[in-house]
Amino acid sequence: MEKINEFDKKIMGLFKNKSLNTFLKYSLKYKGAMAGVIILSTITSLMSAVPAWLSKYLIDDVLVKKNAQMMMMVIGAIFASTILKVVTNYFADISSGYITEKIRRDIKIDVFSHLQKLPIAYFKQNKLGDIMARLSGDSTTLGRIGFMLFDMLKEFVTVLALLVRMFQVDIVLALISLTVLPAILSMVKKYTKKIRKSGRVRQDTVGDVTAFVQEALSGVSVIKGFNRSDKIIDRYKGVTQEEFDKIYKTTKIKAKISPINEILATIMILLVASYGGYQIIVVQSMTPGDLISFITAIGLMQQPLKTLIKRNSELQEALPSADRVIEIFDVPLEPDHIGEVIKSVPEVIETINFKDVDFKYDDGDEKVLKGFNLKVKAGEVVALVGKSGSGKTTLVNLLPRYYDITGGSIKINGIDIREMSLEKYRNHIGIVPQETFLFSGTIGENIGFGKDKVSQEEIENAAKMANAYDFIMELPNRFETEVGERGVLLSGGQKQRIAIARALIQNPSIMILDEATSALDTESERLVQEALDKLMEGRTTFVIAHRLSTIINADKIVVMEDGEIKEVGNHQELLKNDGIYRKLYEIQFGKIQPIETAELIEQGQLEALEQYI
Repeated sequence: MEKINEFDKKIMGLFKNKSLNTFLKYSLKYKGAMAGVIILSTITSLMSAVPAWLSKYLIDDVLVKKNAQMMMMVIGAIFASTILKVVTNYFADISSGYITEKIRRDIKIDVFSHLQKLPIAYFKQNKLGDIMARLSGDSTTLGRIGFMLFDMLKEFVTVLALLVRMFQVDIVLALISLTVLPAILSMVKKYTKKIRKSGRVRQDTVGDVTAFVQEALSGVSVIKGFNRSDKIIDRYKGVTQEEFDKIYKTTKIKAKISPINEILATIMILLVASYGGYQIIVVQSMTPGDLISFITAIGLMQQPLKTLIKRNSELQEALPSADRVIEIFDVPLEPDHIGEVIKSVPEVIETINFKDVDFKYDDGDEKVLKGFNLKVKAGEVVALVGKSGSGKTTLVNLLPRYYDITGGSIKINGIDIREMSLEKYRNHIGIVPQETFLFSGTIGENIGFGKDKVSQEEIENAAKMANAYDFIMELPNRFETEVGERGVLLSGGQKQRIAIARALIQNPSIMILDEATSALDTESERLVQEALDKLMEGRTTFVIAHRLSTIINADKIVVMEDGEIKEVGNHQELLKNDGIYRKLYEIQFGKIQPIETAELIEQGQLEALEQYI
């Protein structure tokens, strides 16, 4: 969002509600257009009130005095005011619609941009469906506040103009007609609080329903595999029933307002008619035209008042939805760096040093990593080994700063990674995750995703290095082939090779491979592993893997347990130690003969080593 000057800050102080202030903040970007809407709306409102003035002359001069000239003037004035009202109302509507849609789009862009810069932890702690509901539905509602406010402004000016006419006719009569106003205002205030409260509950429930649908559709293959469609449908009926109950409760509250308003309005008209009739018949201080003019003003006021109350109800219902958007803006962004001076990211990475690294998740009580110490030289391959939950994935997530450490330091060439610009630092890191995520679009677009202004030649070279070029060229549209949502039109091995090509094109100094071949068949695993071997050449690489060749070739194998390092060394060293690594190895592959194994490794005969698996 743009910076706000002092004048705009004072204007924003008009509203106590945070959502209204946020809307006003965006509105101030279109001050000129807003001023035009206000002027046009004012003219429209004044023209709507003109009949209240003209009705006096129509009765007293035209019907009673039979003044033909006045009749022509009244008819002309009604026609002219109607034309002016129609024209100004048209331009006010399209202008307010333009501003509302522009603000809605600005808000959605800012919310999306803010989400992109939030820490990974936010997305772990909140349901994706609820976040999507806030971005789409709730952001739109915040933008629609403009339409409601513009409409309320127009109706308010109309009511104000008609009130002026009523006091012009007779002050006492005007005061009598306003006796029900405190009751109306009290009713509006009472139900405003109820509508806002129930509206917030309703929007949270809508978010829960969206989250449930998103999860159910994402896991549809699991649902079908376990034949649990009926169970999921029953659960959906349950969450939608809760949604229905909350919405119906709000509807009932809103429905009470109109009948009460009608009764109060009828009481007001009866009081006015009684007093006005007395003034005409008994006191004779008022002409029939005056009374008709007054009653016309009251009649013309009914619809604007109803619209004001209706729009206020809609506004109170919308504010909780808008508040859900503001809550996203309140979540702190990922810190770009610590310290006043941003350190440059080294062009050549010589060492990566983990020093006394501790880490604990925000929603956790215990440390996931404890006193982790490791020094890695440039170009080394580090394999992380350990049982599930030992801290391997957490460790590699700290390297690209998905999370910031809670103790100790991670330094590259002696510089703490937290002192570097996060955006520039991440350009030096490539990641091939266990579960490959491809974006909807073409194969070429996905490969070139990690680099700006990438050429077709670079895309093809990356595909060749990733063993993806041959299968791509066999496809009908080659690099222009659509991959489908999340890459569903490709096989697991094909997706993984596209992901490797995407990492290669970035030419990162540091690579992170998180069990990149664990879910593949033998042939796909071979092709992917060949691509990974090319990817690791000359790069400092951290590997979470169970494949024998990757572990054997690693310069360092780090054995982790309960967030701590238990053993460090290469394959042969750790086998000789007869510790945790050897036990894990034998559990997976069976007993081995260390001397024979060592000879085969030295001779590079990894295939012959399979006899020991």
